[in-house]
Amino acid sequence: MAASEKSLVKSLQRGLQIINIVAAEGPLHAKLVARTVELPLATTYHLLRTLVHDGYLVRLDDGSYVLGERCRADVAATREMQELRYLAKVS
Repeated sequence: MAASEKSLVKSLQRGLQIINIVAAEGPLHAKLVARTVELPLATTYHLLRTLVHDGYLVRLDDGSYVLGERCRADVAATREMQELRYLAKVS
């Protein structure tokens, strides 16, 4: 294992994996998320609950998860910044 890998935060990496999976394939139920990211179901539930609490995901009435406002706002802000950079280059 490289020295830089030792300083990485595994739980953060797992949470980001979950966000990416839900963004690409959502809405998804917890069991499918757990299988996809290869985590125990209990660990997946803890991460999902945290991501919902912080607004990155939303749990729907059927128990599936989709991107929350924080992710959508981040995506919108990123697109806006890219458009502004493009316009600055063209001008």
